[in-house]
Amino acid sequence: MKFDKNKAFPYPVLRPFSDDYVDVEFQATVEFVVGKETIKVNIGYAISSDEIVNEIHLGNAEYVAAISCRDTYYQHVVSSSAKTASAEFDIGQLRGEVRVNPYVVVKKDIPTFASPDINAEFGAGPFAFVVGDVLAQDDAQVFYIDRDLLKPITSVFELVKKDEQSDGVWTIGFDEEHIQIEVSPKMKESIDNARNSKNNRAVLINSIYFAAVMQAIQKLQVADTRATYEDKKWAKVMLGQAHNKGLDINGGDSYLLAERLMQNPIKLLESYVFKGANNEG
Repeated sequence: MKFDKNKAFPYPVLRPFSDDYVDVEFQATVEFVVGKETIKVNIGYAISSDEIVNEIHLGNAEYVAAISCRDTYYQHVVSSSAKTASAEFDIGQLRGEVRVNPYVVVKKDIPTFASPDINAEFGAGPFAFVVGDVLAQDDAQVFYIDRDLLKPITSVFELVKKDEQSDGVWTIGFDEEHIQIEVSPKMKESIDNARNSKNNRAVLINSIYFAAVMQAIQKLQVADTRATYEDKKWAKVMLGQAHNKGLDINGGDSYLLAERLMQNPIKLLESYVFKGANNEG
């Protein structure tokens, strides 16, 4: 089953880009959690059609998520009568582009179905559905599964020493596969030593690394520089993570995008720096 907003059904289907139903919606949320050996998918459904929900409660229909992976040719269907569902896969089964198509599908024939939310153009009803018919459908959601996309965004940076660099000055290089944070030999030694402490790492992430992520985002927001860098590994990781988090890299201020990509790093200061300071007071 594949979502096609232009497909015409001979019966009303609750779906985006369609006026078969009026003032009700069906939406799915999908989250992938990747571990060392397995990939878990968590799916949540929200539907505001009482009549369709009732058919699910009666056991005549169910929520269905069709998961397909183009790179591995793997397909799997997750069915549930509850508004939440999950499934687990071996790490090798999902790789690259993964599509999730959410539906509500008839599992037992429904000879009479009526809803006041169905567009009057279909007539007064009732309508008959047979096993396999689609009652509701949401747009396909696309994710990119890659180990690099699951690492902290700071994994795309390398701290490198630059012999001619002045102490207290740092620069950023974007021309390599990883972004180069360039510091003097003395500063690199100090930072390397500081990274052994959670407190110091929290400060580094909220200072040098946060500024570097912002600068990288700004590079990707400009068409000319994006074209220059988008084939670099660091750019692919940032764009892939932004996509999986539902972020439009061109649709906001760089500092807000950096907060989301870095998973609100100020929380690290609260956990490892501010609490200690408060306790001292």
